[in-house]
Amino acid sequence: MTPGGRLDLTLAPEPASVAQARRAILNALPELDAERENTVRLLISELVTNALRHSDSTEPVELHASWNSMVRVEVTDRGDGFTPVPRAKPLEEAGGYGLLLVGELADRWGVETDSCTTVWFEVNGA
Repeated sequence: MTPGGRLDLTLAPEPASVAQARRAILNALPELDAERENTVRLLISELVTNALRHSDSTEPVELHASWNSMVRVEVTDRGDGFTPVPRAKPLEEAGGYGLLLVGELADRWGVETDSCTTVWFEVNGA
């Protein structure tokens, strides 16, 4: 991966923001191998979709991406926050796989809650 960079976005609370976030970050990142690019694409989609769907806020969503030897993406919403818990639904039931995917595909991830909620992930870029 080439020298580091940073991208900050403010996203409207609407479904089109998911594609906007993916496009902006993937266009700004140095070239990644296909597997890492697909992972970053999916994880951005999951975090932005979750922020829009579950925050119960009409405020914009903020996205901060940075990269050097790894890609880090943070998605912040103004919702009430949450504590991640293991999926409890039956496997046949739709939905609820977003953070499970993040946990499986990211090299690291986490949730920070204070006056807003930030969910972040890191993917090694090398």
